[in-house]
Amino acid sequence: MDTPFSEGFVNAFAVIGETATLVDAGNPGRKSFNQLKSQLKEHGLTFKDFDSIVLTHMHTDHSGGVMYIQEEADLPVYVHELAEPVVTGGINEFNRINDFFNNFLTQCGADSSEHQHVRRYKEEIWKNVHYLKDEDDVHIGGVPFKVTYVPGHSQTDILLWNQEDGTALVGDHIIPELSVNAFIEPPPPGQMERPKTLLQYRESLNRVKTLPLKNCYSGHGKPFEQHIELIEKRLAEHDKRSRQIYEILASGSKNIYEICLVMYPRLRDKTIFLGLSQIQGHLDLMELRGEVEKENIESVMIYKLV
Repeated sequence: MDTPFSEGFVNAFAVIGETATLVDAGNPGRKSFNQLKSQLKEHGLTFKDFDSIVLTHMHTDHSGGVMYIQEEADLPVYVHELAEPVVTGGINEFNRINDFFNNFLTQCGADSSEHQHVRRYKEEIWKNVHYLKDEDDVHIGGVPFKVTYVPGHSQTDILLWNQEDGTALVGDHIIPELSVNAFIEPPPPGQMERPKTLLQYRESLNRVKTLPLKNCYSGHGKPFEQHIELIEKRLAEHDKRSRQIYEILASGSKNIYEICLVMYPRLRDKTIFLGLSQIQGHLDLMELRGEVEKENIESVMIYKLV
């Protein structure tokens, strides 16, 4: 299905065996829903043919169609347990998340009125939601798939793999055509410290390196094998970006927005967040390695080399 994001299109999978299971649900809105419905029809399928919907994560290009699908077929939804605050939290959770991102942009030295996407609350009610945790089994196409929790790209990312043949539905954890952004996200309700998403992502990648995966199906792009080589490539890219930031900071202290202007000069307006998120993750990594330190000056985080 088409997507407004840089990936170009997003995948959903009809996994057919003893039963049929839909993995991911496309973008929000009727256009994406009708596109998915039409493609299923070409293969002789309707939503009522499925036993459930399993979501690899909660980003809207993968979960946006759930409400529309449930209007046509009373399908249970399986998603990671950290999705529950978003699924059940309503406008209060929506506002909490918005406040976090506004504060994050301020800490970066950016302008939330200029660089923050305007998000409007739209109530969505999902029915029959089941929450998954690490090492659970969930049946897909009538076959048990192991749930491996792989936070980083989002806090709800799961990788689903068949222990018999190594088939894996990897969501956006690994995309062969591009390097995945470990997006900055707010902490769970009741917690104060944001997750350090790139550190999480690297830990998840190293964990997935140990899994005997074979045919991998990603949330974007084509199926792939040789996941270990791709993971090693992604880890090396993190090191390369960290070196770029180190070189930028060699000329003096900077906030994240100032680093972004040098590192990603083509990003403008609302797309600035992509660069800020990327840079914050790498600064977390560099801070862990003892390469940088930060200081809060008038609510803006200033980074300098150690």
